[in-house]
Amino acid sequence: INYFIKKYEDKIFTHPAGVAIHHDYSSGLLMHITSMAELALFLAEHYEADKDLLITGCLLHDIGKLIELEGKFTFKYSTEGKLLGHISIMVSELKQASKELNITSEVPLLLEHMVLSHHDKPEYGSPIPPCTKEALLLSMIDNMDSKMCIVDKALENVEPGNFSSKVFPLDGRCLYKRK
Repeated sequence: INYFIKKYEDKIFTHPAGVAIHHDYSSGLLMHITSMAELALFLAEHYEADKDLLITGCLLHDIGKLIELEGKFTFKYSTEGKLLGHISIMVSELKQASKELNITSEVPLLLEHMVLSHHDKPEYGSPIPPCTKEALLLSMIDNMDSKMCIVDKALENVEPGNFSSKVFPLDGRCLYKRK
């Protein structure tokens, strides 16, 4: 984690997590990964998962977006981002970091698996499904955190007692804001 914080300290505190769907604002990536790490603290203990591995996965899974997205105030997909995507970018980053740090345990492999599978299904961008307890939890936490951000964004300007417009990332449903 320290390796990546040092490597990307100029971007990690300001980048969004996306350009349109969720956490698409300045420092959105930091908000997303820290929110996920907080959820992971509880869930790792509750489900007897490896807490350190799960929290590390939460903090690192989207760091590839620091290369995938470019800009200062408005962000767009970089050429590398469009051609490779944040998932494959991050797998390369993990390989490079474990080589430079001379990490020989299975942890880098488990983290690579978590990054590769964090979108859960091929139609959502993951080449493989989660195959460890920690990878499955990461995928579920990521899905929950991103969807709740989408919900908050959709209901932001809705008056209590009314419905939002269709929310396409949530299957086009309209959300009700309680009175």
